[in-house]
Amino acid sequence: MKARLIIDPPRPALTNMALDSALFQSVQSAPFPATLRLYGWAPRAVSVGRRQKPDELDLALCERMGIEVVKRPGGGAAVYHDKELTYAFACRTAWGMPTPDQWRIVFVRLLEKIGLAADPPVVCGDRRESVHGACFSCAGEDEPTINGKKFVGGARRKSRTAFLQHGSILMEGQPEFLNRIVKKPGTDRSAGLLSFLPGLGLEKLSSELVGAVSETLQIKFVGGGYTAMETEAARKIVASSGLPLYSE
Repeated sequence: MKARLIIDPPRPALTNMALDSALFQSVQSAPFPATLRLYGWAPRAVSVGRRQKPDELDLALCERMGIEVVKRPGGGAAVYHDKELTYAFACRTAWGMPTPDQWRIVFVRLLEKIGLAADPPVVCGDRRESVHGACFSCAGEDEPTINGKKFVGGARRKSRTAFLQHGSILMEGQPEFLNRIVKKPGTDRSAGLLSFLPGLGLEKLSSELVGAVSETLQIKFVGGGYTAMETEAARKIVASSGLPLYSE
C-alpha cells in the first residue's frame, strides 16, 4: 500500500500541532489512506497532552525562559522539544490502526539500522492513562529503551474514522530545567541518541525511520505536501488561538 511522506522544516510549536491536528481531522479526504510527517521545532518549546491542565506547569517560568508551551492533539505528558526528530502518523481507521507492538517493532528496527540494540521496554504501569508529569519519566509498551534509558516517547488519538500517533525521538536527553517547569515531573529516564552515537545526523535518522515504518507496516511512501483542506484547517487553528497553549 502507498502512503504519503511529508518532511517539514522546523516550525513554531503552534504551527506544528495545528498541522498534526489538520492531518487527523482531514484524513478522510487525504490523497492516501496514511501519512507520515517528520519535523522539528523552532523555537524550542514544551508540549503537553490534550488532557493535561496548564496549572501542572510553571507557565511564568516558561515565559521568562522564552519557551513556548502548546497543547498536543494527542495524549500523554509534558515533553521538551529542541534537539529531536518528531514524527506524526495519521491514517484512516478503515485502513487499520498500527498497534503498540508494531510501533515497538518500528523503533527496535530503527535502532538496528543505526547500529544500536534495544532493551525490552520498561513499562511504568498504565502510562496511556497518565496525563500528569513528564513523558520521559517512564516508558510504555511501545517504547523500547537503551541501557534502561528512554529515547522515544509518543502519544495517540483516535476517532471513529481517524487515528493519529505522534512522538519524539530524542537526539539529546530532556534538560534538567524541565523538572522545574513541570511541577510533578517524576524521575527523568531520558537519553538522546547522540549520547550513544555522537556522529548521528538528523538526515540519517529520518531516512532510517522511514525505512523502519515502511518495513513494519508494509507500506511504500510517496513524497508529497499538504492538501488545500489540510492547509486551511491548520491556518484556522493558528488564527483562532489567542495563546500558544491552545485546546481543540
